[in-house]
Amino acid sequence: MVTRIAVIADIHHGRDTATKRGSAALGLLDRFIETVNAGNVDAVIDLGDRISDENADRDRVLQQDVAARFRRIDGKPRHHILGNHDVAKLSLSENTELLDAPLESRATLIEDVRVVFWQPDVAITLERPLSLRPGDLGGLETLLAADDRPTLLVSHVPLSGHSQAGNYYFERNPEFAAYAETADIRRVIADAPCPVVALAGHVHWNTLTTIDGTPHLTLQSLTETFTCGQPAASMATIEIDGDELRWTVEGLDRMSLTLP
Repeated sequence: MVTRIAVIADIHHGRDTATKRGSAALGLLDRFIETVNAGNVDAVIDLGDRISDENADRDRVLQQDVAARFRRIDGKPRHHILGNHDVAKLSLSENTELLDAPLESRATLIEDVRVVFWQPDVAITLERPLSLRPGDLGGLETLLAADDRPTLLVSHVPLSGHSQAGNYYFERNPEFAAYAETADIRRVIADAPCPVVALAGHVHWNTLTTIDGTPHLTLQSLTETFTCGQPAASMATIEIDGDELRWTVEGLDRMSLTLP
């Protein structure tokens, strides 16, 4: 039995910037949802940063726009996590209400595939780089220790601490691309009884990094223009067939690989 999961990251609906075409986000999201509804997909994962934040009132409108699109998914489970832009002006509970979907850390099954959604603190300011709040690391340890089956570990921020050399956003600001506690996070993953493949967004890059034998994938943003000149329109599919995981990214910034 093959399990297929459609994945999208960093939609960034909102204003245009030098490197993000926020005005194109809803049209590209419509295309993604049409592809999901027309295809053989078991579930959808959204890796967060659905909007580019402005202020609380505007952010609610932007999140409502995105949530309305996700509600058009036809009969397939959808799973969301929070990005830093989602909580810059809105709380976790406000996001939960707008999406009508759980956003806390949790473990679930997508068909026969165990998936852990880890929702640590993703708040970032210029004065405060990424750091965990009390209980975040223990929560991850508990979720991973609860089962020895192969696990897809989903977060907004990458957990590998991989190099940001060449990244438009983070080459000179790597502390905003990884948690200060990355070494502790990697230890928890390495000590877990379950084999893990980790999946994240945030850095607006397609990457594969292997740390302590654990593959870490990141997905390009839907609306990023830095690498392509136009919105990357990145949409990915995970296919899990027995002990094999196939990762395919469509759009202008493509990637395809197979992992055990």
